[in-house]
Amino acid sequence: MGFNARRVTTSASTGNLDTNVAGTQEAAAVLTMNQVEPGSLAAEVLVDCETSTLTMFLDWQVSNDNSTWMTVANGTQNAAAVALATGTAGADASVTKIVPAPPCVYSYPYCRAAVRNEVTTGAAVDTYSVKYQYMKPAFR
Repeated sequence: MGFNARRVTTSASTGNLDTNVAGTQEAAAVLTMNQVEPGSLAAEVLVDCETSTLTMFLDWQVSNDNSTWMTVANGTQNAAAVALATGTAGADASVTKIVPAPPCVYSYPYCRAAVRNEVTTGAAVDTYSVKYQYMKPAFR
């Protein structure tokens, strides 16, 4: 199977952080990991962070049953995550980042990305879009 036949780009999961208190996670679509070539998964994340002092992050989450979700640590020492964007008092530009999945997600049957807001409560103008890019396994 050629490269292009194996490449997958999903539809975007979109939403806003209206009334989400700090620490709330908004989950994107769930991936069944047996359909993903190990090492190939990345999330294309577009955020528009308008509320002053609000910060937006991307978390990776895994599950054994597609019901109970666990947030993946940022490296073996659980280092602090780096913000995708921080809102200021004016109109802020949208930010797009490609965030690779950590290696441990391939050990679980289900995986998803989640946008998390911190510092303050979100508003309807704080928006996100998450889509995945990955390769199908070469032999299935």
